[in-house]
Amino acid sequence: MAGVIGAFWGTRVLEIVKKHDSGGLVWKRIKLTSTRKANAKKRLRRVWQNEAVLRACSEPPPSKATDVASVEKDVEQLNGQ
Repeated sequence: MAGVIGAFWGTRVLEIVKKHDSGGLVWKRIKLTSTRKANAKKRLRRVWQNEAVLRACSEPPPSKATDVASVEKDVEQLNGQ
């Protein structure tokens, strides 16, 4: 029994759902290789980036008074130098 557990110690398994030929769904177990892991990380980064863009777009834009004040401040600093 200890030999069997040791044989699977380093194996990482990923369970996925696939469509069966008869129309149902089937759970499949596949090895999680370094390539699959890297692809999953890339996919997650893209999702996080998309969520960040959507969050930024959903925030209200800054008021015009703040923009004008900050631009005037920057111009004064540039002219003062």
